[in-house]
Amino acid sequence: MKAIYILLLFVLTVFANDFIEKKVQIKNTTAREAIIDLGNLKIGQSGIILHIESDGKPVIVSYGIISSSDKNSSVISLRFKDVLLQDAFPKTNLKPKDGDIFVLNHLYKNSMIVAPNFEALSKVKENFVGLNFIDSDFFAAYLKINNNPTPTKEDIKQFAYQNDLGRVFVVVDKMIYVVDMVSFQIVDAKPLIYNDNTFASPFYANIDNIKTAAFNFFGAKEILNYDMYYKKLLGLKDGK
Repeated sequence: MKAIYILLLFVLTVFANDFIEKKVQIKNTTAREAIIDLGNLKIGQSGIILHIESDGKPVIVSYGIISSSDKNSSVISLRFKDVLLQDAFPKTNLKPKDGDIFVLNHLYKNSMIVAPNFEALSKVKENFVGLNFIDSDFFAAYLKINNNPTPTKEDIKQFAYQNDLGRVFVVVDKMIYVVDMVSFQIVDAKPLIYNDNTFASPFYANIDNIKTAAFNFFGAKEILNYDMYYKKLLGLKDGK
């Protein structure tokens, strides 16, 4: 029994530290992509590209998203829109060039959990003790202010940008799906063991009564099937 516990702890620790921030120079840079000497990365992982000014100050020149990866290197696609709204680095109109720094997994330690119930939410926090999880109440309040009881992909991304979140952990059908907030692609998925099969709409939070605006006659009033709704939002096969 002790050996099983140690093995489980090892697996969870590896998973928790799989996506640490890394810095690497870019090369073979074009208007649309660049190459980095880091291999075996997940498609959809993102980061920022920094140019170091003559005075030593870094500035963001673009986002980068992993579009292909082999055992030795990876290709990153450059994205110039949707620059982070709040960040420690200033912005610029410069374009990426060879020698600039790609910061892989930027802001990945800052995350949010979308879970059906308190037990599932707690299990995620227990398994990822090294991360900074923003309270899901803040996202629920954001939805309430915007009269939206059924969050969309754009709602999640916009909230993430406003709060410097690199990932969202979505619990669906006893699985954790780790979603990159720049690419909105699933970069990892693992099973999650919990017993409570109930769900709150739109997710577990201490804020309820999120309603559509009075003039919105076509907006859904609540999520009736939690698993089905988020599977569809994440583009999973059995989402309808």
